[in-house]
Amino acid sequence: MARPPLPIGTYGKILTTRLGPGRFRSWANYRDYDGITRRVQRYAATGPASVKKLKEALRDRSRFALDGEITGDTRVRVVAEMWLRDLDDSDRALRTKISYRDAWRRSLEPAVGELRLSDLRVSSVDRVIREVRARQGSGSAHHAKVVLSGIASMAVRHDAIDSNPVRELTPARRKSTAEKVALTEDGVTRLVAFLGSSDDARRYDLVDMVTVLSGLGCRIGELLALDWPRVDDVANTLAIEGTVIRVPGEGLVVQPHTKSRASMRTIQPPAWLMNTLRRRHEESHGPWVFPSTAGTLRDPDNTRKQLRQVLAGTEWEGLHPHAFRRLVATRLDAVGLSARDIADYLGHEKVSMTQDVYMSRRVAGAAASAALDGFGSPGKR
Repeated sequence: MARPPLPIGTYGKILTTRLGPGRFRSWANYRDYDGITRRVQRYAATGPASVKKLKEALRDRSRFALDGEITGDTRVRVVAEMWLRDLDDSDRALRTKISYRDAWRRSLEPAVGELRLSDLRVSSVDRVIREVRARQGSGSAHHAKVVLSGIASMAVRHDAIDSNPVRELTPARRKSTAEKVALTEDGVTRLVAFLGSSDDARRYDLVDMVTVLSGLGCRIGELLALDWPRVDDVANTLAIEGTVIRVPGEGLVVQPHTKSRASMRTIQPPAWLMNTLRRRHEESHGPWVFPSTAGTLRDPDNTRKQLRQVLAGTEWEGLHPHAFRRLVATRLDAVGLSARDIADYLGHEKVSMTQDVYMSRRVAGAAASAALDGFGSPGKR
């Protein structure tokens, strides 16, 4: 006999598991007032603490469902739960959902969770985002700002506050590591030669990886998700159809889609790159093109860390794998490919992203000059 569904507004058995040192997860199934049963989970440094946080979340979930509205006196954490629930039900990428929930838990909940919505002011949210940037870096600050803006927007839609204070913040442009350390043609040649002479680079399998990145310009997670069935050495193509992410409680997995629909692409790389892949295929003993030393999925974060470690103290110190996307875009731009062609190769959904971020402005004008010459000088007409 099938198990009867949970009564609306109630939850099932609470389960707890240890994820690692000082890291526990508790979860339970909760049947919302729309009749859909959803998993609610919380993390903490101890098992009892994670259970406590979960019970508080379940209580707040029930309280909102019963009250049916939010006001200026509603706690920010209650609206955050609503926003995160909508996020979970959306079609956003799993990595995005994990990143935003982690941003709330690590950066925002301790700072604003107990505030009332009416306490959210431009000055208070500015202070919070600045503190996150100072403690955790610009990337964490960016995620925290997106999440807090989403929560505030939901409060505005419920008429709990008049405007979204996060939108009044002065945008702080993040200068990425890839911008700080740019690659030139001569520079990438010397980089590959340096890695080839480095014992650590060979041990971490970075030589072929950097070589391939310099011809693909793909994201590091996309490269590490590449398996041999997606490499067609007859048609000389490869299919980029996933990315490696880390899911809490599960570990590394291949997300079966990339950052956007445009990122799902089949491309024809240069012949020298395909020759590198053919050699690796002959030497490989597993499904992944660039596996870990154990032959399993390789962690993008660890790979970036290994690259930083090998390049510490060199002219490429701080090099980020994203720099290879700019290198490839520059190469394709130099030989006259259109922004649309470059965007398709890199997997950009918007051509404007390719033009504004990855393509450098050259001396303009041969075509424009020839066209305007036909009009002649106004003074000589």
